[in-house]
Amino acid sequence: MSGNNLSRILTPVSRWSATILAVLALIFLLPAIFDKVGGSGGDEPLLFFSPLLEEFIYQESLGGHQFLYRDEQGRDYSRQDFEDQLPFVYFRNLERRNLLPMAIAGRTFDTEAIAADRQGLEIRARHLRGHHPRIDLYPLFNIDPAVAMMRFPVEMFRFTDSAMEFLNADYNRLDRDLTETFTNTLRELGFSFPATVIGGRATNLKPFDDGYFIRDAVGRIFHVKRVLNRPEVVATDIDPSLDVLDIIVNENERREFHGVIITRQGEAFLISWDDYRLIPLPVQGYDPARMDLKLLIDPLYRTVTVSSDKSVFGVAMNTAYEPVRRFELSRRDASSPWVQRMREFLFPVELHLESPWRGQADLQVQLGGPWSIGGILTALAVLLLIRRGRDKTLPVLADLAPVALTGFIGLLAVLFLQPGRRRAS
Repeated sequence: MSGNNLSRILTPVSRWSATILAVLALIFLLPAIFDKVGGSGGDEPLLFFSPLLEEFIYQESLGGHQFLYRDEQGRDYSRQDFEDQLPFVYFRNLERRNLLPMAIAGRTFDTEAIAADRQGLEIRARHLRGHHPRIDLYPLFNIDPAVAMMRFPVEMFRFTDSAMEFLNADYNRLDRDLTETFTNTLRELGFSFPATVIGGRATNLKPFDDGYFIRDAVGRIFHVKRVLNRPEVVATDIDPSLDVLDIIVNENERREFHGVIITRQGEAFLISWDDYRLIPLPVQGYDPARMDLKLLIDPLYRTVTVSSDKSVFGVAMNTAYEPVRRFELSRRDASSPWVQRMREFLFPVELHLESPWRGQADLQVQLGGPWSIGGILTALAVLLLIRRGRDKTLPVLADLAPVALTGFIGLLAVLFLQPGRRRAS
């Protein structure tokens, strides 16, 4: 094959390859630049249950550090009035204004009473098991009641098909004593290796250590702690048929519950402190793969909220976890309508490498809305005018395809990399 023939083949191939690479880069970069300049989206609304109004009240971002404070009836509030309706959330501000103690629902609450009976828990989809990279090595703190400081252990544990192994992190060596002790204790209690779910908090920045909740190969859940270098293990009666996605442990001085079990079907259960009884949370419609969950506890109510990219749904419960009120707030884009339409017009296709629901790279293709059709047709018309006016030719397939698929993004790539074929003079 002659050099000229090879050149004729490689030139179109190289142009097509360069065009594809340019389009991929632009559909990733240009929408991000547009959002930085024009603004897009908005922060998640903050939804609370007011013990004074006995209904939901929320803070919503309007963009540009502007916020809307409103209740579920549509009444607007100033920031201070909004905080006044949430005395269990903003009690420190009320204390500074000498508004505590305060009588609510026939009871009197001061700063100490409020602080002692508050607890918050947030479960983000991106932090759940399988949604982010995780090294299967865990520290098991050695609980010593005589020592106030919680020292970080040098031993890390992992589960194999037949044992709970402890590795000395300083020497990268198997600790045979701890391995045999904990493995034998688990076997005596009927643990079936290997472990399928391991839930705990691998940090010493907590008031105390509550160990790990570990699900075995047949679904049974065991509570494992290390006290004075000896195993303290409880084989719980939690239903082994639960399809557990993750177990989130939440140490809190209230000691009402150990943590939360999340199932693959979107169920959420609190693990009660005394007897490991499961307390179901009313989170119907919760999808742990694409939604975040929050639980806020105060002296009178427990409020669970579920956030998606479309709305925030809240359920207020009494202290027995019985629902007393529900409310759903649709999320809105804080950017102006013309900015939203311009974005659709310019970007029929977007490429994202990040997801709010994943803690790692997650390639996603996002398609535009109705205005994207107008953007594509306009980009095709511009291409036709340029080719006819400058080159005296009609666009070829190599020109039309990128523009028809990606609009102005494809037009930029075509004009830069495929400048057209001028007639020979």
